[in-house]
Amino acid sequence: MPPGPIARIATVDLDKAAAVQRMCALPQCPPLYIDCANLTCQRTLGVSHVVSQLLMLRRAGARIWLRNVNAPLRRCLRLLQLEAIFHLTVPA
Repeated sequence: MPPGPIARIATVDLDKAAAVQRMCALPQCPPLYIDCANLTCQRTLGVSHVVSQLLMLRRAGARIWLRNVNAPLRRCLRLLQLEAIFHLTVPA
C-alpha cells in the first residue's frame, strides 16, 4: 500500500508522453500511482516503451506503485530485475 494519505500520491497516464515529461520536470517528483490495466502505449509501442517511461520517472525521483500489471509487463520487469524498484500492487 502506498505511504501516507492518498492526496499526496499523484497519478500519471503513461499513454500521454507529455504527462510523463511534466512529472520528470518537477523539482521533486511525487510518489506515483499508475494503473496499467488499459495502457494503449503498451499495445502500440510495446512493453519496452512502458519500461522506459517508468525508468524515466524513477530517475526523476518518483516512487512508483503499479496496479493491474499484465503478464508481459510483469515478466519483463522480472527479467530485467526491476521488480525491486517498483511496487507492484495486487487488486483486492
